[in-house]
Amino acid sequence: MGQGYSLTTLSAGSAGIDVPELADITYEKTLGTARFMKSIRARHHDGLVFVKVVMKPYPSMKLDPYARQILAERKALGDVPNALSYQRILETSTNGYLIRQYLYSSLYDRLRQVLISWPGRALLQPLTFRSTRPFLEDIEKKWLSFQLLCALRDCHARSVYHGDIKTENTLVTSWNWLYLSDFSSSFKPTYLPEDNPADFSYYFDTSGRRTCYLAPERFLTAGEKAEGKGGVNWAMDIFSAGCVIAELFLEAPIFSLSQLYKYRKGEYDPTHSHLDNIEDKDIRELVSHMIQVEPEARYSADEYLNFWRRKAFPEYFFGFLHQYMGLITDPSSGRAAVTSDGVNLGEADDRINRVYYDFDKISYFLGYDEASPPVVDRSALDALYGNGVIPVEVDIPNNCHEISSVGGRRTADDGTLIFLTLVVSSMRSTARATGRLRGCDLLLAFAERITDEAKLDRVLPYVVTLLNDHADVVKMAAIRTLTQLMAMVRVVSPVNAYVFPEYILPRLQQFIPSASSRPRPVVQATYASCLATLAITSSRFLDMMQSLRADGSLPTADPEAEDGVATETAYQTLFDVARSDLLDHFETHTKALLTDGDASVRRAFLGSVSSLCVFFGSSKANDVILSHLNTFLNDKDWMLRSAFFETIVGVAAYVGGTSLEEYILPLMVQALTDPEEFVVEKVIRSFANMALLGLFQRSKTWELIDIVVRFTMHPNLWIRAAAASFVSSATSFLSLADRICIVAPLLQPYLKSTVADDFSEVRLLDTLHKPLSRPVFDLAVSWALRVDRGVFWRPAQQQRTFSFGSSSDSMPQFQATKLGSYASSKVLRNDEDDQWLNRLRNIGMGPDDEWKLLVLREYIWRMAPSKPKEGPGTQASHLNSVITLKQLDMTPQTIFFDDKQQQQPSGQVSPRGGESEEPAAQDVPKTSHTITDALLDASMTIDDSLARRKRSYANSRKAREPARSTPMSPQAESLDSRHNSSHSTSPAPSSSKGKEIASPRHGSSQGSDAEATKRPGSLKVPTVNGVGGVSSDETSTAADSASDAIPTMGGRHRPMRHKSSAFNLMSKKDAAKSVPETSTTSTNAFGKVEGPFRKEAAVRSPLDMAGRDRASPPPTRFRASHSYEGRDPSVLKLLNSVYLENFPSDAVEFGPLVAPISRRQRIKRSSGVSSEAAWRPEGNVVATFGEHTGPINRVVVAPDHAFFITGSDDGTVRVWDAGRLERNVAHRSRQTHRHAPGAKVKALCFVENTHCFVSAATDGSVHIVKAEATRSGGGGGGATRYGKLRVLKTHWLEEGEYAVWLEHFKADNHSLLLMATNMSRVVALDLRTMTEVYRLRNPVHHGTPTCFCVDKKHAWLVLGTSHGVLDLWDLRFRVRLKAWGLQGATPIHRLSIHPLKGRGKWICVAGGTGRGEVTVWDVEKTQCREAYRVGGSGKDDAADYEAWKVDEERPEEMLGRFATALEPTSGGGGGVGSVDRGIRAFVAGLDAVEDGRGSRYGFLVTGGSDRKVRFWDMARVEGSMVVSGLDADEVRPSFGAAQPTPALTVNTERMPSGTPSAANARVAAGGGAGRRGAGRVPRSTVISLQQQQLLKSHLDAIQDVALLELPYGMTVSVDRSGVVYVFQ
Repeated sequence: MGQGYSLTTLSAGSAGIDVPELADITYEKTLGTARFMKSIRARHHDGLVFVKVVMKPYPSMKLDPYARQILAERKALGDVPNALSYQRILETSTNGYLIRQYLYSSLYDRLRQVLISWPGRALLQPLTFRSTRPFLEDIEKKWLSFQLLCALRDCHARSVYHGDIKTENTLVTSWNWLYLSDFSSSFKPTYLPEDNPADFSYYFDTSGRRTCYLAPERFLTAGEKAEGKGGVNWAMDIFSAGCVIAELFLEAPIFSLSQLYKYRKGEYDPTHSHLDNIEDKDIRELVSHMIQVEPEARYSADEYLNFWRRKAFPEYFFGFLHQYMGLITDPSSGRAAVTSDGVNLGEADDRINRVYYDFDKISYFLGYDEASPPVVDRSALDALYGNGVIPVEVDIPNNCHEISSVGGRRTADDGTLIFLTLVVSSMRSTARATGRLRGCDLLLAFAERITDEAKLDRVLPYVVTLLNDHADVVKMAAIRTLTQLMAMVRVVSPVNAYVFPEYILPRLQQFIPSASSRPRPVVQATYASCLATLAITSSRFLDMMQSLRADGSLPTADPEAEDGVATETAYQTLFDVARSDLLDHFETHTKALLTDGDASVRRAFLGSVSSLCVFFGSSKANDVILSHLNTFLNDKDWMLRSAFFETIVGVAAYVGGTSLEEYILPLMVQALTDPEEFVVEKVIRSFANMALLGLFQRSKTWELIDIVVRFTMHPNLWIRAAAASFVSSATSFLSLADRICIVAPLLQPYLKSTVADDFSEVRLLDTLHKPLSRPVFDLAVSWALRVDRGVFWRPAQQQRTFSFGSSSDSMPQFQATKLGSYASSKVLRNDEDDQWLNRLRNIGMGPDDEWKLLVLREYIWRMAPSKPKEGPGTQASHLNSVITLKQLDMTPQTIFFDDKQQQQPSGQVSPRGGESEEPAAQDVPKTSHTITDALLDASMTIDDSLARRKRSYANSRKAREPARSTPMSPQAESLDSRHNSSHSTSPAPSSSKGKEIASPRHGSSQGSDAEATKRPGSLKVPTVNGVGGVSSDETSTAADSASDAIPTMGGRHRPMRHKSSAFNLMSKKDAAKSVPETSTTSTNAFGKVEGPFRKEAAVRSPLDMAGRDRASPPPTRFRASHSYEGRDPSVLKLLNSVYLENFPSDAVEFGPLVAPISRRQRIKRSSGVSSEAAWRPEGNVVATFGEHTGPINRVVVAPDHAFFITGSDDGTVRVWDAGRLERNVAHRSRQTHRHAPGAKVKALCFVENTHCFVSAATDGSVHIVKAEATRSGGGGGGATRYGKLRVLKTHWLEEGEYAVWLEHFKADNHSLLLMATNMSRVVALDLRTMTEVYRLRNPVHHGTPTCFCVDKKHAWLVLGTSHGVLDLWDLRFRVRLKAWGLQGATPIHRLSIHPLKGRGKWICVAGGTGRGEVTVWDVEKTQCREAYRVGGSGKDDAADYEAWKVDEERPEEMLGRFATALEPTSGGGGGVGSVDRGIRAFVAGLDAVEDGRGSRYGFLVTGGSDRKVRFWDMARVEGSMVVSGLDADEVRPSFGAAQPTPALTVNTERMPSGTPSAANARVAAGGGAGRRGAGRVPRSTVISLQQQQLLKSHLDAIQDVALLELPYGMTVSVDRSGVVYVFQ
């Protein structure tokens, strides 16, 4: 039924809803006078509802059959976007109630409301009563008709027929989204007697208008029976819809009841009387076909849509607009809690934001002109409108441009008005100023493509409303938007002729200070900058108004006057009066702004001065503007004075030469002595611009040159350049004789060489003498202020150079031609003057500079007294003042935090079979959740911030309100249920009501909406009871769910077909279905959902990707607890940031935190005896572990050194207890974590200061695993107990990508995990939210990343590659700074910060040189500082340690270098020059030395392919040693240092002379044993020794080493055979 009706009939009596079952709704008023069912508007705590009441004729009557049909209709219509069914059904003993959401207007209201008049239309002819202004355009009428047919198509496809389609039952939102409501086929009769209109009036003529929309076949002739004819069918609805569409285009009904009877008999034809008035031929044919008498001749709604596609309805209606506007209307697709109308959570803001971010896509689909926008002549516009405020630059993503003041870019029926209506309707109810600001940009962008009448009728009223906004930024944007909008109008209709004087100008009065109000200065400044444009535009409107009067479109003051002369006089009188009123208005505003107390307002006004002079005319401009402008020069604000001289050029050009020389020029010359040098520079620049315009006479030009040229000796470079520019400009119009005879002598004293006739600015600057130095100038200023008895400054008091025009002399008394090198000797001076001159000479004034002081003497004398006195206490004192919040109208609020973090449970499914060998029990209580629920959850691809705000509000309201229960009858359906109570909101990522089934490659164990949107084909739908079941007759109370409420447009349920992103509509097919998805869990499941997805779901359109990339990140797992109850997103973000700083969420999730080993403590000795010497390994084997079945790639020690972990190619990570190493117990791993079968663990790291570790495998998985390690005894003693390993979170990289190195640290409220991958990327993952913070893409031709290191402050990162290239990245700005390569171009195996030297800017590098060594590089200078070379006698050539600049070589040249590097080098020394030889891993350590000075001692422990573990003493290389790997008869090597260059030190392991190298030690040992003979040493003894030696050292290449400091200092090394060695 309709809402409120314009006409009245006999009252049907009052109807009430005061029954116990409806205690939760309150009666407001009765709507209409229907006799069959009473219509009531009531209020629910969640908003307005519409109630229809039917009274039973007797109490025993049961309404069950009707209720079942209505419930079946509601169930079927739940997924129809243009249908609004009844959401609650209630039966009592006397009445029946139907309840649905209330909408404010129907199509009848939209077409019949009284015309809203503009102010000033009293002079117009009487206007007919038409639809609400602004009138619906044809494109909007087509859009409404299209939606009506879509609603019928969807309803008829579900076998639901309306039965009473009319304009009152067609509801329309403020943005023209149509709902077909009040389905009545279940309880109203289908057939009516033709000879008794009483039934028609009782059931269908609710408004009493006698308008008939029923199909002719529904009326039975006398004696005809309705039995056997069936119920309402689709053809009947089509006829009614045709009548509605005809009334929409004609704004009048085409049938009354009597006319319909005649039409049925062929006695009446609406085609000639009505339909021929429809201008659109296609619409006319459509309506004619729909209202045919014979129902068999009518088409179905789907056939009408297809047949009139691209005829009556544009193509974009079908492929884009309908789905997009449906998504805008229902942004959360029925998954969000309905909120009360008293709480604004920003639904309107979200609609504006969506259009704002999708503007480029909307432009594409609507077919906007793709050509480049017209080039805007900025200089011409500045000259016309002022200081560059106009044209406004629209800041829309992917569509930033300047608004064109010339229209004409509109495409016929392009749908712009549809989106414009959406924006303006949303701007009225926005919750945040940002939405209104973006709305202003959208209004201007759409205004470019609509007619001038639409600009004034549809855009202007909403912009004017924003002038009264409470936010200053919105007022400023509204002023600019209003100014630009009116400047775009080129044609005005008679109805809008008085828009300026009667509508706009009175509303601008508020920006002028008055006794009652004082606008903010920033708002006044914006208005001042736009004043000139508004004045010029209003004058243009006045001219257009006069043209309309001359044309007869506007009445004169005496419309009946017949005399032509009198009429012409009336025209002129009206114009003169209007012009005078306009001048008076802007004169008042101009004077108010000119005399405003805030300098920023006056400074902004100066940009409008030139244009206002043109607007006022010559005489009025002198009186209004120039009389006040002179006072600006006395203002203390130097920026105002500077802006004055930027503006004065335009004023001078307008007032002419006489006023310039008499009034303006003397003030400008006097301003040359301004104490602020910026002002002096602007004055001289103004002189130059005036000279270019030819505003000076010849004699004035000479005088000004003589005055200004002396400023070429000023120490300020900008003043010198301005003076040279003026001379060049002033001489451009002089004859050659004037330049040579007059100007050249004036300039000669200031030039080093003679300038013939070339007075260009560049030439003058090149030939000028050096200026007076700044120290000399400043001391001269101090001298001028402290004159006591000196006579040096006396002539300056008598000169009148800067009092231009004050005397009768045409030339100044002091001329530059009198200057010379001897000029200073003729100056009067006494002893005091000589003392000051000597001080000037002492600070640098030479003999050639004294004349420069004389040149500037008068300037210094007149400038010095007004120069502000600077001191240490006075400088920038205003910056140190405390600004109270009260001055900003802000009330401080104290916020309390709760340090007990509330962790919200989240379900987790480990993809790919990732698991722990001993899974831990979950502490979070589990709720019943089926696989169907998970599949439904996965189909919700759109989960925006609005839905999350609604969930937050609903949860908080549920916590505040007590549970209420309302008794219901068995037939009653809960007002609060939709299809059933479980159709509530989409669960948050951490909600216990839903789990997310992650894609095997892109999933995360944390349910994340953002992650879901990034995965192609992921599905998410709301949960239902059972498997796809929907309950209809069940009851629920208002407290059953946080989302239980009357569904609004944002809360109505939609099926899966309407839940996809609108960005996927480019490739939409109506009949397409989504591909079913399965998930690898313990339960097999299959899900299929309706949706606009193609079979090729993996191929995403560009719009789809654009929409998904903007998906907001998932909320934090831990909800910050604080006392703030507001909903300002900026405040909430600040509070969450503060909360995370003080109570980090990962401290609970990954904790407890452990204390890392202090670098200031000494490393413990195994003997327990204290020693003053630094720690050194002894080489004794403590333990060996051989549980791994594949090569071990990494060994990492826990932060507190309680245990260490190893990762292997066998796919396992094993935990080894360090405490057991000092006890005689069996050594085995305490816990094991396994990745998926076939995966190889390549990278490990610990979460900072915790026992959680991160492991990455070659299948792309990244696991965060928690190791529970607790000590049974107090302090450091006692055994450590290990709990089961728990996989906390899982992340998956892209297909084919895996991490090769990991590092973790905390920074900027993020718990960042840096991952270097085999795809040349560094990915930063926030472990709190499991979202990527950023990605760094390393150049692919630099090689595959192998490792990286991060500095201690986490400001930069150095990445090593397989080609021996080091790339330096700035992590703060995320840019690559530089790259350099090592000469060997071989893979870099390890990187680490130097433990002792370089202040954190030196890094240790293993690999890259091809020599099997560790090099130390200065990152800042890109210079090699140290080298630690093993087992060779290679030459110490400094050229081998020079970096080559990678960025200067082309990629193909680099590939050639890398290809040659694959061959073994010849100079490696000792056979370790091959790529696969030498040091592959190292660990840098520190130890404290007890020398009383707190000294620290650095060392390296290295291992490599020669199977030896070496200890390098970085302080004294001679103390280095081989820890393990020497053969039984191998001689221990010595270590020494050499310095090829002063900056490079090469530390080398040297083999004793005559002994084999390390690489051939084993062969030489065997040969040596043979030479010594077997007689002296038994063979069995040799074999025993060799066997013992084999057990004490590695048998394969060492892959990684680590330093273990507890229970005492030990080294841990792992090799390729899968064995772990621990050396004491």
